[in-house]
Amino acid sequence: MKAHSTDSGNFREYMDQFALWSALTPQQRDTLAAHTRFVRYKKGTSVHRGSLGGAGTLHIISGTLRVYTLSEEGREFTLYFLRDGDVALLASTSFLGTISYDIAIDATKNTELFVSDTETVREILCANVEVRAHAYEHAVVRLSEMLWKFHQMLFTSAERRLAKFLLAESARTAGDEIRLTHEETAQYLGTAREVVSRLMREFSQEGLVQTSRGCIHILDRAALQERAGA
Repeated sequence: MKAHSTDSGNFREYMDQFALWSALTPQQRDTLAAHTRFVRYKKGTSVHRGSLGGAGTLHIISGTLRVYTLSEEGREFTLYFLRDGDVALLASTSFLGTISYDIAIDATKNTELFVSDTETVREILCANVEVRAHAYEHAVVRLSEMLWKFHQMLFTSAERRLAKFLLAESARTAGDEIRLTHEETAQYLGTAREVVSRLMREFSQEGLVQTSRGCIHILDRAALQERAGA
């Protein structure tokens, strides 16, 4: 399935929504806008397969993208998700310029985004110290999130990870209802759907949550926090 590009999206109108670019000079704003395109992806579309550097710098306007790796056996490991207002900048930071690393990106919801050329962004980062400082800070935060996730995968049980995830999603959406399927939840956690389905049944039987098609409703937050070790 192919993405749908359009000229109706003007990056200049959205640039100020991303604090990363607040220190650009007028000329750099013109350059970045000239090398940025607007793209729409339908849910389930493969956005990128291949080297990290080839993905470009992604600015998410709406929707969700999943960034993950594939083992030789075809096993998937989710690195992170990109949502409204996020910028995927790792490919454009100069210290990754010589690293060859393959990733995959899929749209898990209908998504609209702007894609900036990697080399153009790198040139701007090299020329603008203030923007470069913001970019490195952004990249370090993203790397820290990935390292934390690896730590969770290695040293935290699936039960605790699921409880923590449900609480975190509830806090993010400011409600007790989480609009995710078991498959999507498994992708977030980097585990098998069968594991999530089994744990959801256990949580449901114990009165922690109530599940329906594509929805998880938290019933007992205190008990869920206890399961999460909070």
